[in-house]
Amino acid sequence: MLPGIELHHEALDGRGYPYGLKGEQIPLLARVIAVADTFDALTTNRPYQHAHTPEEALKIIQNLAGKRLDPEPVGALMAVYGRGEIRIQRIAIKDRWLRPMRPPASRPPRLFRRFLPRKLPTSKELASNRVSSSCLSSAGHNRVWPL
Repeated sequence: MLPGIELHHEALDGRGYPYGLKGEQIPLLARVIAVADTFDALTTNRPYQHAHTPEEALKIIQNLAGKRLDPEPVGALMAVYGRGEIRIQRIAIKDRWLRPMRPPASRPPRLFRRFLPRKLPTSKELASNRVSSSCLSSAGHNRVWPL
């Protein structure tokens, strides 16, 4: 199981990672996981892209077959989906392109606030390469702001 997990980002054409393996050098389990992971990634909302419909995801995966993904597991995914054995639970959004994925944050998440300066240094402070105590973060880290 571990080689499948470790190597599922390898690509048939050798452009994957972590080792740049090609074709049959990649274990079958890793090639199967790669197809499943790609389908999951395409049908799930991500910070950098909206979820695709299953049909859109399958078209993208078909285009990757033989290049990045192994055609046999891709064919198996198509067959399983065609038989209706894959169900995707999703919340209906009328027009997904018009709605933001998340409401914009008015301030950084609490975890990161303690590491941010209370105020940005002034140009004089930057010129002297010194930062006033008011620019210390709440965690007490004294940061020198380079030019």
